[in-house]
Formats: sequence, C-alpha cells, structure tokens
Amino acid sequence: MDAQKQKSLEQWLQERALQKSRARRKKELDDEGGVTINSLMDAVTIILIFLLMNFSTDSLKISPSEKLDLPRSVTQSGPKERTMTLTVTSEGILVDDEEVVRITDNKLQTAEPGSMLISPLKAALDKKVKKVKDLKSRVKTKTAEDLITIIIHGGTHFDLVSKVMYTAGQATFKKFKFAVVKGGMLNTRL
Repeated sequence: MDAQKQKSLEQWLQERALQKSRARRKKELDDEGGVTINSLMDAVTIILIFLLMNFSTDSLKISPSEKLDLPRSVTQSGPKERTMTLTVTSEGILVDDEEVVRITDNKLQTAEPGSMLISPLKAALDKKVKKVKDLKSRVKTKTAEDLITIIIHGGTHFDLVSKVMYTAGQATFKKFKFAVVKGGMLNTRL
C-alpha cells in the first residue's frame, strides 16, 4: 500500500500543480486583456480636439441687423474659406465687425471731395493686413491675404460701392467676394 499511497499522492500533487498553473494563467490573461482608463482618456481627448479644430458651420459669419439687407442671388455655391470681411451697412462701414466710418444718407461723413479713397477705411484695412501677416509669419496658416469678402446693404449707391472697392484695392486686396443671400429670383423680361 505504501507504493499505492505514494502513487496517489504524486497524482494528487500533479493535479494540484496543474490546477494552480491553470489558475495562474487565467489570472494573467485577465490582467493583460483589460484596457486602462488612461489610454482610453488619451484617445477620447485626441478625437475631441480633432473634431473641435475641424468643425465649422459656416466660413462666413454675418451678423443680422436692420441696417444690413443683403441682395438676393441664385448662386448655388457658398463661401469656401475664411477671409477678412468688409461690411457696408446703411449707417457705416465695418471691418471685421468694427465700425470704421459713419454713413448718413448714402454719403460718407469723412469723405474728401473728389477723392475715391476713403482714408479711415484704408488705415483700418492696412492695420488688419499687417496683423494677419504678423500672425501668418508666426503660425503657418492658409489664409488668403489678397482676398476680402465684401458684404453690402442692398440699398447702397454704386458710387459708395466703387469707393469701397477702390480703397480695398489700395490696401493690397486684389480679389473680392460679395456676400449675398441664396434663394433670389431671376428677373427675366421678354
């Protein structure tokens, strides 16, 4: 019996060692298979920052007001890039929503007789262009330096529009985009 007891004891020890080994492996697998909260938080943060940097509802922001009634258009395309805005309302000229010149009855209050140049507007545009160039030299961004979006009240006289465009041209802007409201009707007369 001594040999039989010895054999059963060895068999019991082998089974016990095998059970411990399986338990150890199972415990090790459970630890390796889990995801730590730190790596998950890092991934969520990166995705959040990416979405915030790339999300934009519209590249052109127009503040609605009684002094600004945009003309209607049948255009199908919208603004594609963010540009500096020059707004002509019934009461003033604004550069990026900051008033530069006052207007009364479609006439400039600071106009020099016989001149196409609007001096306060040119000074404001030059200041903004310099600011954009300084920013562009520090940060590599794709901004169109020679492009400006002009937003003009529907009842503005052409004389004032031409002076605004001439002044913007003198302030190094070579390309103009005009903001209009989509959904206008074509007037066709037979």
